[in-house]
Amino acid sequence: MIKKCTLYTFLTFFILTAEFKKVSGQNLKFGFEINDNRKSTIIPFEMNSNLIIVNVLFEGVIPLKFIVDTGVSNTVLIDKTYSDILNIVPDRKLTLVGAAGIKEVEAYIANKTSIKVGKITGSNIPLLILKEDYLNLQKTLGIKIHGILGYDFFKNFVVRVDYKNEVMKFYRPENFNRPMLFYKSIDMEIQQSKPYIFQRLQVNDSTELLSKLMIDTGASHPLMLHKNSSKYIQLPEKNVRDILGAGIAGSIEGHAARIPRLSIDKYNLEDITTNYPDSGAYEDIIKNTGRNGTIGGGVLKHFKLFFDYGNEKLYIRRNSIAKIKFKHDMSGLTVVAKGEYYLEPYYEIEKVRKDTPAYKAGLRENDKIISLNGNMGKDLSLDLINRTLKQKEGKKIRIKVKRGQKILSFTFYLEAFI
Repeated sequence: MIKKCTLYTFLTFFILTAEFKKVSGQNLKFGFEINDNRKSTIIPFEMNSNLIIVNVLFEGVIPLKFIVDTGVSNTVLIDKTYSDILNIVPDRKLTLVGAAGIKEVEAYIANKTSIKVGKITGSNIPLLILKEDYLNLQKTLGIKIHGILGYDFFKNFVVRVDYKNEVMKFYRPENFNRPMLFYKSIDMEIQQSKPYIFQRLQVNDSTELLSKLMIDTGASHPLMLHKNSSKYIQLPEKNVRDILGAGIAGSIEGHAARIPRLSIDKYNLEDITTNYPDSGAYEDIIKNTGRNGTIGGGVLKHFKLFFDYGNEKLYIRRNSIAKIKFKHDMSGLTVVAKGEYYLEPYYEIEKVRKDTPAYKAGLRENDKIISLNGNMGKDLSLDLINRTLKQKEGKKIRIKVKRGQKILSFTFYLEAFI
């Protein structure tokens, strides 16, 4: 029994640090820097399923879309096709292990690539190139994603992330003198190129836990907790079986539930939808880092954030999104994006969980969605479909699908499972 594929990007890469070398007689630039001695620069982004997506120029030639992901160490090219087009010869081959440790995949490291993001240029960037598009994010996001920007993109700057207005601002640390009077300062530890904070969780009605949580802009969930990281973290009685994310080794499965409260300094977030991956999925990570879980974009979007990696500080301030409650699918459907259908992307029902409103209404696997609550054609997107199916309990859903050669219409009402 598998639920809506709510598009979380959990990427666990065990990557050797690339060696930087000087070319004879030349001192080359390495890493990302702001162009033209500017003190700061603004980078607009698109938010899709709580993920930050930016336009990049790869090797000064090919425009691509990358996810900005604090949970990943290296810059990643998901599709080797683009490095092949430019005849980029990798420096070495790697074997990566998925989160569950049961599948190995091939990848390559190219040490001297160029990536431009707005007025920021990355020179001689070590690039992890996946042999194949193992993540298949187009299926679960509805748009083509070509790569990921990780720790390398953050480490040289102070970075403001404004989810509400969909912009990031990058400051040279030596020029950052903005007053932070209205922000709370939180100690942030950078371990193995990833940011961690220690905050309190109320995991049930009687238990509060000081937890070590990774800040992960590349995960769209609000919160993920590892049951095997603490005896106090247990799966709540009210839960639902779910697909929790896409990893290099395939889907990550587990359960979705809710916890009463997450406290981030003085800010309390309540009734938070929380993912519990199956035991063993992150066993090595828990053993090596002691982490209890991950804070993803579903929580982070409630704040304006400043990441200061150099001083290991996170500054936060609530925004107006904070008034929005944490939601979860209420239909029982897993919907994915497919290829070209009448020259348009189309959306197909991949799974229908039994005894849910959608199943009882008569919807089934492989039904192709034609319209949803009056939206059809170019008005439809995977993000819109997923948001519609988690709006509020009792919401009327009108859906028209194509099944074989038949056009069928169904009506049902959303129902909260957790």
